[in-house]
Amino acid sequence: MQRRFPDDYKLCNLSCIACSFALPLFIRVFQGWDPLRNPSHGLEVVSRWKSLLQGQECLDIWDLGSPYTQLVSEVVLPAVRISGVNTWEARDPEPMLRFLETWEKLLPSSVLQSILNMVVMPKLSSAVDSWDPRRETVPIHVWVHPWLPLLGQKLEGHYQIIRSKLSNVLHAWHPSDGSAYTILSPWKTVFDSASWEDFMRRFIVPKLQLVLQEFQINPADQKLDQFYWVMSWASAIPIHLMVDLMEKFFFVKWLQVLYHWLCSNPDFNEVMNWYRGWRDLFPQELLANESIRYQLRIGLDMMDNAAEGMEVVQPGVRENLSYHRVLEQRQFEAQQKAAAYARQQAAVGAGGTSQMDAAGGMPEMKLKEVIEAYAQQHELLFKPKPGRMHNGLQIYGFGNVSIIVDSINQKVFAQNEEAWSLVSLEDLLKMHYSSLAKRR
Repeated sequence: MQRRFPDDYKLCNLSCIACSFALPLFIRVFQGWDPLRNPSHGLEVVSRWKSLLQGQECLDIWDLGSPYTQLVSEVVLPAVRISGVNTWEARDPEPMLRFLETWEKLLPSSVLQSILNMVVMPKLSSAVDSWDPRRETVPIHVWVHPWLPLLGQKLEGHYQIIRSKLSNVLHAWHPSDGSAYTILSPWKTVFDSASWEDFMRRFIVPKLQLVLQEFQINPADQKLDQFYWVMSWASAIPIHLMVDLMEKFFFVKWLQVLYHWLCSNPDFNEVMNWYRGWRDLFPQELLANESIRYQLRIGLDMMDNAAEGMEVVQPGVRENLSYHRVLEQRQFEAQQKAAAYARQQAAVGAGGTSQMDAAGGMPEMKLKEVIEAYAQQHELLFKPKPGRMHNGLQIYGFGNVSIIVDSINQKVFAQNEEAWSLVSLEDLLKMHYSSLAKRR
């Protein structure tokens, strides 16, 4: 009748009449049914009745009053609630997930939400409250994360409880125990970035710092266990925290050992193999970072100077005369570059060539070099901000101003409150001094 007279079927509300006849029959069909043990029971018959009772034009937002929703609410939902409350354990999510996946196309959204809110969430809340990371061998993410697609933000209320319980355990944790990484790393993409960074900074980084402080670098007899403990966290800890850790507690010692070795007339092939061996121990997350590459480059420059018979500057000794000579040379070069850039811009404005400075014969500078020279000329820092990007471009700090450098289009953009705007070098200088005035 529905296929032959669809308009009359709707007009006479025959779906409600059909539901009243079907309901007693369905109650008998599903009597004694355990949906978690036999989730596919009755699927075929419910699927046939769905189109008859609901119709093809029914939208989820209006499903509350449809005859089909009424049928599922009175037949299927009670069975799921009884089985879920009485027999289902939240630490074993598979039976409930299997039922929901099996009935995915047949459960009205209101019924699905009722199951999630009245069965799944209370069970999960109770399980999280009773979870003891000291005693349980199955990591909590194994039975919480499968619910992320269905529950999403509803689970966020549990995250603080989870972090609190994990922090209590980590007070006695030692980095030689790899189980902490197994438990924590899956939460990196689940916790919001600020909470994750705070958790790493408070409970993981200090322990790794102690390990690196105790770590001995000995080319003659190198023990690497402690180094491996630290590197195992490279993919979990925010990159700027990891870089700061390595700069302060690894590279300081590493460069000092290299310096003293180079001063003892060593076999340079042996030194180079040592350097390459250390470089290869760094995971890709760190090698891709500009600050880490800079530290390695310092070591390589020291080796090159020693091999060429030049004086090797001891790392960190700013009083060294060689250091001052290098600094003075860099300042002179910065002034020369800035002057060359000014002449180059003047030549372009006057219709001259942009490839070669007519006055000095200097080749065209890269935009980043120009900015660096300009910053050095005005005694300002110009350096990348680790881990920070905008539109796929690295964010740099020019004094107190955040900027991005579009080398392809030869443009510089500065962040002003929430917006990014095109600026000149003079604008950058004004913005820096303006920010200083605001802070006073």
